[in-house]
Amino acid sequence: MKIKITALALALTMIPALSACAGAPAETTGADTAAQTVTETETEAVSETDAETETDTETTAAPTKRTAKIRILGQAPIAPDRTIVYGIAEPDSVIRTVINGVEEKNVCNGKYFYIEITASQTSKVKAYATAPGMLESRGTEFTVTPADEEKTVFGGRDSHIFYLPTLNFLTGNSADTGSLDTLVQYIKNKTVPEIQKATGKKTKLLFAVIPDPATAHINEQRDYIKAMIPENKGEPAMTTFINTVNGCHEDVYAVDLLPVFRQHTDERIYFSTDTHYTELGAYYAYLEIMKTVKKDFPDATVRTVENGDYTVEYNDVPGGDMCGMIGMSMREVVPFFVAGFEDTGSYYVSKRNDGIKSAGFGPGAWQRDSELKNSNNPTAYFLGDSYGCYILPFIGANFSKVWTNEGVLWNYSLDKELLEKNRPDYVIMLVCQRNVGPDFMNNVISEFCISVAGF
Repeated sequence: MKIKITALALALTMIPALSACAGAPAETTGADTAAQTVTETETEAVSETDAETETDTETTAAPTKRTAKIRILGQAPIAPDRTIVYGIAEPDSVIRTVINGVEEKNVCNGKYFYIEITASQTSKVKAYATAPGMLESRGTEFTVTPADEEKTVFGGRDSHIFYLPTLNFLTGNSADTGSLDTLVQYIKNKTVPEIQKATGKKTKLLFAVIPDPATAHINEQRDYIKAMIPENKGEPAMTTFINTVNGCHEDVYAVDLLPVFRQHTDERIYFSTDTHYTELGAYYAYLEIMKTVKKDFPDATVRTVENGDYTVEYNDVPGGDMCGMIGMSMREVVPFFVAGFEDTGSYYVSKRNDGIKSAGFGPGAWQRDSELKNSNNPTAYFLGDSYGCYILPFIGANFSKVWTNEGVLWNYSLDKELLEKNRPDYVIMLVCQRNVGPDFMNNVISEFCISVAGF
């Protein structure tokens, strides 16, 4: 069956900025669209083909308990031949769907699943779940009804949903090397010297770019998406920027986070229903930043899960910004970090047992600055976009002092008076991949770097 990708092709020509990335965070309760009614029909799920897979009875007892049937909570067409089906199953189940004789398996994200079903006409689907150590469930039958709609999302494998315009990162998005070379020269000859002149010390400039979920999850893309990726596609603008800028000056770092994020794609480092990373993703980014910091400050302490500083809880929360894009309310289970120490800085939620402040809460009530009571760690001036919401609590709990601009985030201009008064050890600029390139004299990075022109 030929896949209709009209909206996909159009998306490659432009990457509009999300309001949650370029401005205040979007509401995360999702759209108020009611879940569509579906009919569930119990059928026997263990087929003859399933019987070919045997359990090694010598080492593991054969499962005897049957997985509970799945429940379909809603569905929403996202293209004329593609529908997102949302449902609930036993945690970490493998969901097997059968439509028009075609079988596919996807993994739940916790207890919820979000599966893209391909059908250009009204079709019946049978779905089964297999929880770890259990037999496959009896079947649930439901009907998908496509509609002539084009939504700004596309479905991946294993309960991943992606923001459609970021498909460009997989199919193109090469850096304009001319503008990047111009920016690098400006960083070396103007940005860093002006920062260090203001602080009166060798303040370090550290760039961190958070990979987009679709970029990190390249192996979880569906076949029709993989077919759109050129065989000899070059690296994305984000990677070219990092490789070019890192070390361009002895006091400039650019942290490459893509390899780390791809190592952890089997964990919930990104939301399924939102365009941002989770607190777990932010934690891994923070650890990489601290590795760089320890090159200059080897005695700096780093709070980690392994050392017992944080514990991780998984909470059931309302879905994020893609619920509105899809037109369907959804929920998901996400990781929250709970600090086991008192001196957390100003960006922590409180002593409540619901994790650190995240984009779901927004930085509206945050103080601009943070200071630890007893710390000899370096200081930082932090600037960033909406991805800063998740990482600032880690930064504030580990740098001895942190300063931000008015409004905390989304203000990318360096403040000369702040630099002169506080003399930070680091200036940290953290943005998501959507805010990087390919024209490096016309993006958020260049806005930040060139802001010293007014010093």
